[in-house]
Amino acid sequence: MAGMEVDSDVLRMPQKLSHDFECAECGTILRALLNEFHVDLREVRARLRDTAAASGRSLAEMRSAWVDSVGRMPPDEQMTVMKAHYPRLVEARRQKAEHEALTGHSVHVHGWARVFGRKPFGGRLPGK
Repeated sequence: MAGMEVDSDVLRMPQKLSHDFECAECGTILRALLNEFHVDLREVRARLRDTAAASGRSLAEMRSAWVDSVGRMPPDEQMTVMKAHYPRLVEARRQKAEHEALTGHSVHVHGWARVFGRKPFGGRLPGK
């Protein structure tokens, strides 16, 4: 169907939003994505440090071995490993996909100003 997008089994019309459009919910979801990613990342780093120490490897050696190992996996196995290591991010991404499918918004574009206090790409917020 020309001019229509299909996402997550939800049919929606593309929206024409003004360049200064903001969505509070997009901002909340974007902040959650960033926060959950960093929480999971800290835990991955701690596990990597502990594993390196237990195996007698340096952190750099352990990181290299892990990245090489994951890189050799088929894509579906890579996703399974990443979901296991970043469980909080999985839920935040689900919420992002759901909101985008229901509203036609882009969480990153329409939530950016709420999270970072300015428009993407250096633009200034009106009145600031």
